[in-house]
Amino acid sequence: MKMPALIAVTDVARYGAERTLERLELLCARALPGSVMVQLRDRGLPGRERLRLARELRGLTRRHEQVLCVNDRLDLALIVESDAVHLGELSVSPADARALLGSRSIITEACHDPERLAQASAVDARLLSPVFSARKGNAALGFPALERARSLLLEHAPRQTLYALGGVDAAAAARCAQIGVGVAAIGAVFEAAEPCQVLTALGITR
Repeated sequence: MKMPALIAVTDVARYGAERTLERLELLCARALPGSVMVQLRDRGLPGRERLRLARELRGLTRRHEQVLCVNDRLDLALIVESDAVHLGELSVSPADARALLGSRSIITEACHDPERLAQASAVDARLLSPVFSARKGNAALGFPALERARSLLLEHAPRQTLYALGGVDAAAAARCAQIGVGVAAIGAVFEAAEPCQVLTALGITR
């Protein structure tokens, strides 16, 4: 399966469920099929609320032929039949996730140090953050670090896809596309006046 160019990461605590679903509906409808992965994060939501949102996102992504990813919760991923799971650095191992979910599931993994990409990991993609702006108290790594990460991945795991997270806007997305790196975005999807600008920058508009 070809990996999506864009990962849209949810943050219902900041933007609310209604805006989240409206923006994702618009984004997924305008993007080429299979080019957007919607990642359900929102770890702070109560269980039932998170499950309800997961089911709504499952319906939305299927309508528009996009990809659904669930952050950390393998049980939730199984219930809603998500296409992918995202593992944090303290999550279960990729091997354990693969054993439970099977070979057809996409597995992505968080990374905050480019040098870690030289270490083997049985995942399909790595999300490096924060790249373009500070996030959660961590300073931005910068574009040179992203290029270094890309180089390491090409050397040690050429089949894995690299994504940049943190401060991604349309201009940053275009720079990433030029070096063959995908992007993961929050603000560019839920805050930007025109959320589909990032689709244009990545060349994935229908």
